[in-house]
Amino acid sequence: MKLKLTPTQNLCVGFLESGFKVMQVDDQYFFVKGDRRQKVLPKTLEALVNRGAVQYDENGDYELSDAFIEHRKQMRSPVHMNHTRH
Repeated sequence: MKLKLTPTQNLCVGFLESGFKVMQVDDQYFFVKGDRRQKVLPKTLEALVNRGAVQYDENGDYELSDAFIEHRKQMRSPVHMNHTRH
């Protein structure tokens, strides 16, 4: 899994983490939660799938991959932080 994401890809991951679902209308994709909608480019979603951060579930919906969720937990853990000595 390539862990380095662009700012746009990080934003998309944030939408998925906060409960947004990906919805396709014609040839456009949107993050949808309640009345809120945010457009997302298909190439951004595809890049997230290629990097291993997002996967398709059994219904064909986009969701964060288990490996990526575990990586996020490790990155947020205070034990994981390495102190830099200068």
